[in-house]
Amino acid sequence: MKIVKTKTGDGLFLNGLLSDAINKNNRIIIHVHGMAGSIMAEDYFPAMHKLFPRNGVGFLAGENRGLGTITGFNTDGERDMEIVGNAFERFEDCLIDIQAWVDYALGLGYSEIWLFGHSLGCSKIAYFLYKCKHDNITGIILLSPADMIGLTREPSEKENIEAILEEANNNMAIGKDKRLLENKLWGSEILSAGTALNFFRTNTNLAVFNFFDDSLGWKTVNLIDVPVFAISGTKDDGIAPVMDPYMAMDKLTKELLNSPKVKTIVYEGAEHSFAGFGDRVTQDILEFVDD
Repeated sequence: MKIVKTKTGDGLFLNGLLSDAINKNNRIIIHVHGMAGSIMAEDYFPAMHKLFPRNGVGFLAGENRGLGTITGFNTDGERDMEIVGNAFERFEDCLIDIQAWVDYALGLGYSEIWLFGHSLGCSKIAYFLYKCKHDNITGIILLSPADMIGLTREPSEKENIEAILEEANNNMAIGKDKRLLENKLWGSEILSAGTALNFFRTNTNLAVFNFFDDSLGWKTVNLIDVPVFAISGTKDDGIAPVMDPYMAMDKLTKELLNSPKVKTIVYEGAEHSFAGFGDRVTQDILEFVDD
C-alpha cells in the first residue's frame, strides 16, 4: 500500500491509498467514501487492501471533498488551502473528484475501472454515471445505497430537517451561506447553510435512491448502463429506517432498467459500517467482478 495524490480539475489535491494488483490484469476498484468519511477508517478496508491485490485487482481508496466534517485541501491556486469537508460540500462537485481518480487510474495503466461507493458515495457514483462520459467504467459497487432524502423525512428526523432548512434559509437571506448551523443533521452532522440547501432543497440532485418517496423518481438509477452489485444489511441505518432492506434491494433491482447485470445481497446483522463483514464484502465483490 502507498500514499498517492491526484489533482482535481479545479485545482484541489486529493490523497489516496493505493494497493496495486499483484500480477496486474488492468482491473482496479476505486472507493468513494460517504458523508464526512475517510480513506482509512472503514472496517472493511484492511481486507480489501490485502485480498483485492492478491486476486489481481488493484484497490484505491481516494479522498473526495466531503472528507471529514471540516477539512483543508491543498490547492494549486493563489490560496494555499481550500476549506471544504462535509460541512461545506456541494454535491455536484463529486463529478470533479471522481473524474480526477478515474484519470489517475487510467494514467497507471488500469483499463477496467470499477467505482465502489459507500453510503453517500453510492449517490455520487450513480450521479457521475448520469452526468459524465464513462466509457472506461466497467461497473459499480453500491455498499448501502442510502436514501439520503428519505432519511430526513422519516418521522424521527422530519421536524429536525424542517428546522435545519429554516435556519439555512434565514442565513442565506443575509448572505451567510458559509455559516455553520446550530441544528445538526441526525443529531451529529454539522452543515453550513449553503450545504444544507444544496443537499436537501426541493429537486436536489442528492435524491438518487428514493425508497421512502417513490414520487421523487429514479431517473439517475434508471439510466445506469453498467453492471451493478449492491449490498445492504438488516441493521443498515442508511436504508432500514425507510424500507425493509430486502424490499429495498428488490426495488433497486427493478429500477436498474438499463444495467446488463444486477446482483443484490442483504447481510443478516450487518450495520451501516459493515463492521465485522470486511472479508465477506471483499469476497463477494471479487466474485462479482470476476464473473
